Amino acid sequence: MSSELKELLTRFRMVESVEAAAVVATDGLLIESIARPGVDIDAIGAVASNGLAMADALGREVAKGGTVQAVLEYEDGLVIIEPISSDAMLLLLTNSRDDLGLLRFLAAKHRDEMIDALSAI
Repeated sequence: MSSELKELLTRFRMVESVEAAAVVATDGLLIESIARPGVDIDAIGAVASNGLAMADALGREVAKGGTVQAVLEYEDGLVIIEPISSDAMLLLLTNSRDDLGLLRFLAAKHRDEMIDALSAI
């Protein structure tokens, strides 16, 4: 896979609370990832693609448009899903809720670079 995409995902993993950073196809297939040992990113990516589909359906139902970013906040962390293109999404899994602002900033900062890295694959 793309070394550039791997490098971009590494920037997210440098945040201490990030357990996994991945780019997943909207059909749930893993494109690239970097994760802590023991994180089943293949399974999480497959489920996350359903979460993005649900968020998109909800946005259409309430006439708010497509998903820009979905943040699922749990007692012990976050799942952040952000469409990068019509075919792929960024998926972040954290073990803390403390870094939401930083992760949203990084996602916005590196969005164009991720799009370029994806198009090079």
